[in-house]
Amino acid sequence: MKTFLCLVAAALLVSACTHDDTVFEKLPSSQTRVTFTNALEEAPDFNVLKYGYFYNGGGVAAGDFNNDGLTDLYFTGNLNPNRLYLNQTEPGSGAITFEDITDKAGVAAADGWNTGVSVVDINADGWLDLYVCRSAATDARLRRNLLFINNKTTPGGSPTFTEKAAEYGLADPAYSTQAAFFDYDRDGDLDCFLLNHSVQEYAGFSRLIGQYKQQTNPNYTSKLYQNQQGKFVDVSAAAGLVANVLSFGLAVAATDVNNDGWLDLYVSNDYNENDYLYINQQNGTFRETIRSSMGHTSLYSMGSDAADINNDGRVDLLTLDMLPERNERIKLTAGDDNYDKYAQLLRAGFHHQTMRNMLQLNVGQEASTTAPVGTSAAAAIPVFSEIGQLAGISNTDWSWAGLFADFDNDGWKDLFVTNGYARDYTNMEFLKFTMDEQLKARQTGARADPMAVIAQMPSINEPNYIFRNTGQLTFTNETTAWGLNELTQSNGALYADLDNDGDLDLVVNNVNAEAGIYENHTDKLSQHHTLTIHLKSPNPAQLMGARVSVWAGQRQQLQEFMPVRGFQSAMYGPLLFGLGKAARVDSIHVRWADGRSQRIGPQPAGSLTIRYVPTASEQPVSASAPYWQRATGLNVVSREDTVNDFKNQPLLPYMLSATGPHFAVGDLNGDGQADVWVGGSRGRGGQTLLQRNGQFSPLAQPALLNDRSYEDAGAAWFDADGDRDLDLVVASAGYELTATDLRLQTRLYRNDGTGRLTRATDFPDVRVSASCVRAADIDADGDQDLFIGARVVPGRYPDRPTSHLLLNDGHGHFSDVPGSQPVLTTVGMVTDAVFADLTGDNRPELILTTDFGAVQAFRFVGNTLQPMGGIPGTTGCWNRLLVQDLDGDQDLDIVAANAGLNSQLSASATYPLRLYGINTAAGTVLPILADYETTGNAAANLYPFNARDEMLDQVVTLRKKFTDYTSYAKATVADLFSPAELKQAHQLDAAQLQTVLFLNDGSSKAPRFRVQPLPIEAQMTPVYAMATADVDRDGLPDLILGGNRTYNRVRIGKSDANRGQLFINRGKGQFRYVPMAQAGLLWDGDIRDMVTLLVANHTTLLVGGIDQPVRTFRLNR
Repeated sequence: MKTFLCLVAAALLVSACTHDDTVFEKLPSSQTRVTFTNALEEAPDFNVLKYGYFYNGGGVAAGDFNNDGLTDLYFTGNLNPNRLYLNQTEPGSGAITFEDITDKAGVAAADGWNTGVSVVDINADGWLDLYVCRSAATDARLRRNLLFINNKTTPGGSPTFTEKAAEYGLADPAYSTQAAFFDYDRDGDLDCFLLNHSVQEYAGFSRLIGQYKQQTNPNYTSKLYQNQQGKFVDVSAAAGLVANVLSFGLAVAATDVNNDGWLDLYVSNDYNENDYLYINQQNGTFRETIRSSMGHTSLYSMGSDAADINNDGRVDLLTLDMLPERNERIKLTAGDDNYDKYAQLLRAGFHHQTMRNMLQLNVGQEASTTAPVGTSAAAAIPVFSEIGQLAGISNTDWSWAGLFADFDNDGWKDLFVTNGYARDYTNMEFLKFTMDEQLKARQTGARADPMAVIAQMPSINEPNYIFRNTGQLTFTNETTAWGLNELTQSNGALYADLDNDGDLDLVVNNVNAEAGIYENHTDKLSQHHTLTIHLKSPNPAQLMGARVSVWAGQRQQLQEFMPVRGFQSAMYGPLLFGLGKAARVDSIHVRWADGRSQRIGPQPAGSLTIRYVPTASEQPVSASAPYWQRATGLNVVSREDTVNDFKNQPLLPYMLSATGPHFAVGDLNGDGQADVWVGGSRGRGGQTLLQRNGQFSPLAQPALLNDRSYEDAGAAWFDADGDRDLDLVVASAGYELTATDLRLQTRLYRNDGTGRLTRATDFPDVRVSASCVRAADIDADGDQDLFIGARVVPGRYPDRPTSHLLLNDGHGHFSDVPGSQPVLTTVGMVTDAVFADLTGDNRPELILTTDFGAVQAFRFVGNTLQPMGGIPGTTGCWNRLLVQDLDGDQDLDIVAANAGLNSQLSASATYPLRLYGINTAAGTVLPILADYETTGNAAANLYPFNARDEMLDQVVTLRKKFTDYTSYAKATVADLFSPAELKQAHQLDAAQLQTVLFLNDGSSKAPRFRVQPLPIEAQMTPVYAMATADVDRDGLPDLILGGNRTYNRVRIGKSDANRGQLFINRGKGQFRYVPMAQAGLLWDGDIRDMVTLLVANHTTLLVGGIDQPVRTFRLNR
């Protein structure tokens, strides 16, 4: 949510889908008799300006409160009483209907502001109870949470309840959102985590925000209550919970994220405070690991869910935020990209956060020796890759409840999201209005009428979203196709099989509109089978967090029994597994909450009751050794002095000054062992490390130390002067420098034969901000010539820099190759280069990748470069090259590393991503990034990526044209710039963003390449580093990828989903992703280079990243 307030409201009913062939049908209240409305009306003394969460709405709970086998419903209201509806659906009637029994049940809770609701059998009597959270009231007595104990009745009767929160020690007066009941210490009874939130005083950005992390208030911080003989006692401090006034808890997920059999907690925090990931330490305490486990999180985290979305046996995590789907809405809510504020928050101890939904894919535990799924790795730290944008679920506007469930019964969990908000105070037009009103108030002394201010806030009325899981880590938006295109302002929601027909129906709590009940007709529309599993235990503590794994054919599915999900809601009932076309399951495994387990053999589709009859405690599963294991490192640490490139070019998509460490491998001292050069950042200098007896030791190099003012961009060992030892050439970089700065010189260091280097004084004065330098004999005269790849013109992205070819005279003296310059001035922003013999003529060709350009190959005719055919001219944001025979057919293939698909940006041949370089009258260059919007049926338009304030600060002539945010939100690139300006601009396109294999289907004499994307896991992040090794000993090189990019614009956020990736080569250009536990690779941050080499006859992988030690891995097999 935004840094002013945060909420939900007044629903506009525009259309209601009737059942035709859609999956869901909204049932009329005349049939269901559910007329609950969470009615909210502002008043001068109580409104969204007084209480920031005025429009967060209410929750909904599902459970069988009278034990008749039907799911009943309970809705919470804010200004109006809660309502309990008893399910009266007759079997086989096809008509879902309820009876309002609130008054006789005694659960109206009419005297306070009710928020979340939990369903729990707190006294283990076999009858479900209700726990209701409360907030808002300034009178603490009206904030005390309520516990309604079920008085029991005859099965099928009308239940009544008695409020006993104080008796149980749970009448907490904090500002509460939700409670989760589970046995965190596994002592056989239910404990309670109470999620609370702070108040508006601490919601905004302040220079004191770092100090606020040290302040606490029991009414604002979340609490852990331990059950001590039926009385709940606050043990938060002893358990290690974070307690500060910045905690704005909006959702909690209790789940086992590290597969150790103990329930952990994920807490979604609104505003500036981090989310919390509490890992259960199995000793009554928790360890908070958000920084170790996740590279970044949502900024205004709201609803959440925990579920295994890719059927790999690990629980993944979802958090919702507020990023709209469409360009116009995005622009209406987008302010200036304030990187300085972002950096200040990081320095103050806050984690990386970005405003969008996050889908955190669980990739394993933190340790290369981590055992596979099923292993009890005590309190291991889980590791996640955030893939929300890749998955297609990152932009759902102001969102609340997120629920994973298999709504079409195909065996994959789909996603339902509620959204909408009554008062959009993030709207830039409203924010401008409030600033104008404040200015008037200062000038006149008159105070603004709060109701008049509120009236200026627009409403957000959007359909809720439903996404179908494709089974490939991606989801498709089926909102309209599945019948959920009604405009609402929705908050709490749940799924449940209300009519026991084998599919999941939806229930939604709306603001200022009747609650929605949507019947699922999958049972009639498809031939998919289901298995509904009812877990039964006399002790409800054994149920909370119980895991059920089902195998049908080759597919495994995992679900956890945990009622609290989504936002302020709970669903206590059976677990429904979609089986697709499988009519039976092969086996079922249940791990109860106490760690004991039981296995059940083949079962037909339908319904199954599993009672707590454990056979044994779950034992650790012995793990086969991973392919790689950590080894003794080089004891080299990369350090970058970050320069804020956005100050020099405010419209840059990402910073260009942090280039990271690079490697060059060669036998420096002629002892037959591979030695390593590691590049240095400015102020630190590069290092050479000699290999002896399987260890690396640094060799003092005064020449490299003297040049520590240079930023090393890449290097190559080669024999420059024909004396049979390896010399070193090092390229330089520096986006923050001027184009003529001496620190951009490429440098040559001559080897004296023992490994000592001396800088050559006769090397050409080539000054470019480079990406690489490569050596090869291009003129077949027996010596090594050089190519220097120019990455950028400092301070002028995306101008074309000039790359260089240097010809060796055979004695180590170099000069520019005549005739080479015309090609090298137009080739573009070179990101990598490789010399390789593509044509089998024993002459090297030069293969290049460029940013916003193509993968290009050139042959040498004499000393002149000529483009060669065979490589498809697909443009992309290419970063790195690997050239090798990957399919064993005796010709060379190419892997080209790209930006990936886990981004707000998209590209295709029809609708490429576009970048303009527009020269200004002041002599600067504006990098204008533009993206096509292809949603809806209208023709695609090309829109600028940057927000209005950012653009108008740089193009002041637009201020008169776009005087408000509304007009700019609709503006295309053609509306901003004239045809003449665009014609004069440097236009670059990227039609492909995937990392791909160019598979050579030709011959060694006549190469012919076709594009084949690598698996979806390779598209999670920008790739910057690649290496190969035959890890499975099948004769084919397997592929290792590294990458990530931290220094993006704030709105783009960190790209960090690559936590270590290995792909097994299956032949014929096919690769298979290897899970982290089996791969044995683990890293984080911005990986910029990797190499394989032999160390003591073991294949070893070196991995270098920005601001981190060089990591070393040894091949196990």
